[in-house]
Amino acid sequence: MSFKDVCIQWGYWATPRLGTEYPNLSVSIPVPPVMKSRRVVPIKDELAMEIDRCVCVMKKVTPELYDLFMATYAYRLPVYDLRNKYKVVTQRGILTRFGLSDRTYRYHIRTAETSLKLMLHCHQCVMLA
Repeated sequence: MSFKDVCIQWGYWATPRLGTEYPNLSVSIPVPPVMKSRRVVPIKDELAMEIDRCVCVMKKVTPELYDLFMATYAYRLPVYDLRNKYKVVTQRGILTRFGLSDRTYRYHIRTAETSLKLMLHCHQCVMLA
């Protein structure tokens, strides 16, 4: 599993769903075939809580990277604006909300992911600027 998959699964773990989620393994409720290919293997609670601790450190050290990380993984906002068939914007994307270019966004999200990976590996605050 790639680190990006771990971040995606952490986003699902960190986002409250108010009891609307189904258990991961359920005999009575099968997962539709379309979703099986997109499903990411859940991470353990210990890892999720460790990532959560590191994300809190990220918020204190670099709030800009924290905002992008949360918008990408916890809130799962689209990167680009979503438009309907009449080309009217129905949901603003991360680039518009934060006023970033695609290249700048990719650089910042990669920096946030790398910083998080280093913090998890070293068990101390390692933020890349």
